[in-house]
Amino acid sequence: MTGLIQALSSEDHNRVALYLETPEELQERGFRTFHVLRIEAALNAAARLDTPTELSLAPQGVLEDGLDPFRETIGSLAHETGQRPLYAHRSEVNGTEIWRIEAESVAALLEWRATETSGLTRARDILAGLPAGPDVFGITARDALILVGFAIVSYGLAWLVLRFRRFVSHVVRRRTAEVRFSRFVEVSEPPLRLLLASLIFSAGIASLGVSMVARFQVVWIVELAAWLAGIWFLWRLIDTIAEATLSGMSRRGAISAYSAMSFFTRILKAVLIIVFAAFALRALGVDITAGLAALGVGGIALALGAQKLIENLIGSVSLIADRPVRVGDFCRFGQTLGTVEEIGIRSTRIRTLDRTVVTVPNGEFSSLHLENFSKRDQFLLRHNIGLRYETRPGQLGIVLTALREMLAEHPRVVDDTARVRFVGYGAYSLDLEIFAYVEAREWTEFLEIQEELLMRTMHVVDVAGAGFAFPSQTVYLGEDDMRPLSRRSLAGSRREAA
Repeated sequence: MTGLIQALSSEDHNRVALYLETPEELQERGFRTFHVLRIEAALNAAARLDTPTELSLAPQGVLEDGLDPFRETIGSLAHETGQRPLYAHRSEVNGTEIWRIEAESVAALLEWRATETSGLTRARDILAGLPAGPDVFGITARDALILVGFAIVSYGLAWLVLRFRRFVSHVVRRRTAEVRFSRFVEVSEPPLRLLLASLIFSAGIASLGVSMVARFQVVWIVELAAWLAGIWFLWRLIDTIAEATLSGMSRRGAISAYSAMSFFTRILKAVLIIVFAAFALRALGVDITAGLAALGVGGIALALGAQKLIENLIGSVSLIADRPVRVGDFCRFGQTLGTVEEIGIRSTRIRTLDRTVVTVPNGEFSSLHLENFSKRDQFLLRHNIGLRYETRPGQLGIVLTALREMLAEHPRVVDDTARVRFVGYGAYSLDLEIFAYVEAREWTEFLEIQEELLMRTMHVVDVAGAGFAFPSQTVYLGEDDMRPLSRRSLAGSRREAA
């Protein structure tokens, strides 16, 4: 296709004919100059050839397109019945396989006649009738001026559309007072303007009456601009989402997540750059298949060598997304207790009860059982007390009643959970269980309430005249007769007889 375009731009009709298969009706006479001119006229007026980004770089073409292996789609021709595909055919000439425009497609180009009489067609004919002037890279001065003028018009139309969009967003902003939305509308306007102008230019270029050479050499540049605009828009979108996410994290106090969010933002932007670079190289005719295969092998090697790093990064994502703990939370991880001081990209730092700092990789930390004491809404108060066995039933009942009233009257004890029960006879005590949940925000506050309740419990036991049991043993001493049963019976009979 590149060779065909070069032949058309140099107006070398004999060379153009080399890229055409001879239709059946021209088998005897062969191509004449007027045949080539008619084909060029049809290509300029009604044909669209695939751009370099759409064409295969492989010598055998695309084999998975459902066509014959020796047939390839290279464009389309506007026909009375609609768009008719143009094909290239691979055949052997002088022992060498080459691609040429298929004979049926050549016949369709020769048979094409302009049938439109609309105002757009007349305007195109007027533009095509202007003096061609000198040409640069196969594009005449007339075509260059037309393309530049239409590019300016496309950009102006895109500007008008986005001005209307800005007006609508301004109305929405006044009603919702959403500052972040309005800022995104402003920062996204330049890439959207370029994207919309590229789409308008691509849709209208076929109606300008410029040559196929000019269109073929310009359309891929417009497609590249459209890709650049799309990448630019996604870049701005990533910045906006990152800003909103960091703002929310700041309000929640997750300051340590800034570094992780910034890291993933850079990763996404790097992916965008790689995608655009790959498309640009492909548009320039560079086969990136081998490079992608090499990157795939290198990626596997890198993944195997950096699996711990990747594991820690995934662990960081889990900690940020699930938020089982935050900076400042007191928690238990594994068998260790401590306060979270920093959640980084690779590891988490925790200040233990011994005032040492433990650094745990996030991959390991996220897989541990994490118990967050800072998220506790209630604290469990549960104690077993033992009264002495000398306690009388009346005293035991007084103690139970007084303890139940004590829990019921305390404002920080949850009523539905409070209970005091005589639960059994211990080895040296009568066992009572005190069970309740206490409403407190922090551990120190709970300790204060628990201390108050335990002091009142001691007072209740003292007022009832009972006492707390302590480990003790009771030893019973006795004098047992160790003689055999027969002798004991005989001695007893003698005593009775006497």
